[in-house]
Amino acid sequence: GEMTPPFEWAEARLGISKYEGEWPKSTQVFARGIDAMGWASQEVPRAAPGCRSTNACASGCPTGAKRGMSRAIWPEARERGARLVTRCRVHQLLFERHRCIGVLAEVEVDEGRRVLARIDADHVIVCAGPTETPALLRRSGVKFHVGETLRVHPMLKVAARFPETIDAQDSVLPLLQVKEFWPDVSLGGAFFTPGHLALGLSDNWPETSDRMARYRNMASYYVAVRGAGRGWVRPSKLGDGATLLHYDVGPEDLKNLSRGLGRLASLLLAAGAEEVLPAVRGMPVIRNEREAVRWLDEPLPKANLSLTTVHAFSSCPIGERSDRCAADSFGKLRRYENLYVNDASVLPDSPGVNPQGSVMAFARRNALHFLNQIS
Repeated sequence: GEMTPPFEWAEARLGISKYEGEWPKSTQVFARGIDAMGWASQEVPRAAPGCRSTNACASGCPTGAKRGMSRAIWPEARERGARLVTRCRVHQLLFERHRCIGVLAEVEVDEGRRVLARIDADHVIVCAGPTETPALLRRSGVKFHVGETLRVHPMLKVAARFPETIDAQDSVLPLLQVKEFWPDVSLGGAFFTPGHLALGLSDNWPETSDRMARYRNMASYYVAVRGAGRGWVRPSKLGDGATLLHYDVGPEDLKNLSRGLGRLASLLLAAGAEEVLPAVRGMPVIRNEREAVRWLDEPLPKANLSLTTVHAFSSCPIGERSDRCAADSFGKLRRYENLYVNDASVLPDSPGVNPQGSVMAFARRNALHFLNQIS
């Protein structure tokens, strides 16, 4: 109940809605497979009211329909006095005992000329994301439960070739998600361009490169698993500002990825796909149900998986368990009077769904709590 108002605020501010036009072909064939399997599914609502299906979500919406921070939040914040400093990289937080007094940052002041600057602050809120927030904190000496519990949603992508023209490269990504096996496993549609297809085929390029000539008949889909493993985040010891990441794909992840592939391949074949090409080195193309369902029982070769993820979180978990959490329930870091985190790193566990809505709702809730505390 407490989280309902911030969720509603975020959804209204970002114009969360379903796709307004006719489903693109890549969605239609996916729906055909879902119906054939009789599985539960839903259309994924997005922050893109008025989407014109330009398929540029990953590189920047050319029509402005995708409502991110730059369109939905920052203009009003600047009108209310917020100052946005661009071309600025924070290297370290500055402290006096248990107070963070500001940051040391490298700022570009003229074209190509950068200077080190100290920016003083009464309160510091770190929102650099689930990898860079713990890296910055640890680089600054803040290590208590920081960067020890990185969680991700491991994803395995497949390409499917259909007898009919799909033209997935010219439309928004497939809009449906299978919920039958949630929260452990989700099946959905992936962003598609000829370049992304080539990357997905690259592990078996000598055998699959000829499919590039048929890219208009192809689309990409994914298996995403909740992620039972743990990882860590560390700043590089070389002083180059790089961040080191590690995540263990454990037995449960591998089991769910394997079963998810068997189910996704079965769905796509039922949808009419002539072949399914997983991003797994050395794996033969899947052309029939028998070749698909073997992965319901057999584990995929872990070392040959080309996994991806676009969801990372939980590297600075919040909560009242001081033996587990980096910050309290509102993001205030333990052992510090005025230092906070407020981004995807605060989620205390893997949600098994796209975490963006939860991240925004927590951010709103925690920001309001912060303002009430200092007022």
